[in-house]
Amino acid sequence: MDPIVLDGVGFAFPGLPPMLHGVNLTVGEGEVVALVGPTGCGKSTLIHICAGVIPHFITGELTGNVHIFGTDTRDSSLAKIAANIGTVTQDPENQLFNLIVADEIAWGMENRGFERSEISRGLNGALEFFRIPHLRDRITYDLSGGEKQRVVLSANYAPAPKLFVLDDPTSQLDPIGAQQVLTGIQALAESGHTILLVESKLEEIWSLVDRVVLLNHGTIELDAPRAQLDRHLDTFIEAQVPLPQLVELGARLRERGVSVPALPPDPDSAAPLLNNVRIMPVLSERPADNTRPPRVTVQSISYTYPPPRRTQALIGIDLQIPAGSVMGVVGQNGSGKTTLARCLSGHLKPTSGTVRVDGKDVQRMSVRDRAATVGYVFQNPDHQIFKDPVVEDVVFGPVNLGATREKAMESAERVLRGLDLWDVRSVHPFRLSKGARQRLAIAAIAVMQPPVMIIDEPTTGQDLQESHAIMALLVDLAREVGQTVIVITHAMHLVAAHCDLMAALCEGRLIAFGAPDQVFRDEELLRRTYVKPPAVTALGNRLGMEPRPLTLEDALERLAGPSLKVARG
Repeated sequence: MDPIVLDGVGFAFPGLPPMLHGVNLTVGEGEVVALVGPTGCGKSTLIHICAGVIPHFITGELTGNVHIFGTDTRDSSLAKIAANIGTVTQDPENQLFNLIVADEIAWGMENRGFERSEISRGLNGALEFFRIPHLRDRITYDLSGGEKQRVVLSANYAPAPKLFVLDDPTSQLDPIGAQQVLTGIQALAESGHTILLVESKLEEIWSLVDRVVLLNHGTIELDAPRAQLDRHLDTFIEAQVPLPQLVELGARLRERGVSVPALPPDPDSAAPLLNNVRIMPVLSERPADNTRPPRVTVQSISYTYPPPRRTQALIGIDLQIPAGSVMGVVGQNGSGKTTLARCLSGHLKPTSGTVRVDGKDVQRMSVRDRAATVGYVFQNPDHQIFKDPVVEDVVFGPVNLGATREKAMESAERVLRGLDLWDVRSVHPFRLSKGARQRLAIAAIAVMQPPVMIIDEPTTGQDLQESHAIMALLVDLAREVGQTVIVITHAMHLVAAHCDLMAALCEGRLIAFGAPDQVFRDEELLRRTYVKPPAVTALGNRLGMEPRPLTLEDALERLAGPSLKVARG
């Protein structure tokens, strides 16, 4: 019996056009199926349908037939459906109900009436399976975003459901942390579980999935085995859904007449397949601008969180960040990235050391001056959205700082158009998708044009086009008005494509600082903080490309451009 069968399924929220139409999908027992698509295409809605949340909790017009383990979801209750399904939503905070991690993992089993011995076995097994026994007695709301996500996964795993429905489960994780979770998901599949997985990073799940389903324009446009995806490059490009960098590189090289086989996403495996391609160096590169004055000066700052658990989060950080630059801050979850950002913004007072912006100590500024000097966008946009409609949330800041409403509206329009939010300016913010709310939070800070702007995970929940649009807007602000933009991110391809500088943190220490082209060369050093360079950059490391390619276009230029010579014979 197939765990999931959708036949002609459509759905429309009350008073809105259909979000989905004509969806036909079968997921067989033991399959791992990835569901991909651009932001707003209906992936989360389809996940809710498969989990029974629609129609039993979220209302609207559901058409077609939905069968989970042979039962029509309309004829069952949400409790009965949920007994066979482990569901992880996009935001882990929405699924945390208990104060202590162990209680959170045991809670679902307790609610289902498991025996005490079964609960103990389930709890210990889940902690070990996802490698988080060290979190057992931690407070859930003190965890990092990635740790919270693994706790939610563990809580769903403990009652041993037959089907897992996962909505972007690695969105809050660093690359290696994500791989640990995905390795666990693979173990689930190998033990006979069925998994429907929404995941934007196909590169990370390539070895796990059997099939990939592309949802676009409200319906399934492609359902293909993993090995055949490079044959559908145009479909993915049109949908703004990225294939793994090296898989796409191989396909685009063949389009340009370069004789290379299909490339796997792993640089170690792909590099030998390019042995017959001779790469010539790029002869002229614009020299880096090292003359810009420092905007932010960080001098020997350390920070220790107070009792009951004294944690030394930062240790002796020294940085100088120039005006008009864009810097990416990278590192594993818990490495100190957010603590550093909060010290830079003045939200936290360093235990020792100083942070200066244009020579002024941020701790000596008034709250008003600090807000006008350092703008901060939180990781969770819902923590700072408070005005209705969208445009009012954006104009509030500049008006509050003394701008006329006319000037504030003019600035708001520019920023909202740049972030593709102008058409929803009259909508209540919480009717937007989480990705759109993330862009709204960025807009509300960017419109004030503070000298320093700090954004914690700006591209969470965004598709490829939106991610690059956000970063392009931030780069424009840095160039046009001299802002210093600091971005905390796990998206190494965005750091490579858009950032002038990057800082890598590991266990509270700064282990690398410089231009991405240089920092990404030392993969062994970055591995200490669970950071991997983009696949094309890692490929360049193995092939000795100079300079290192930072984007797919860079790699194409070096392999298929004028500098290319293909060895004969």
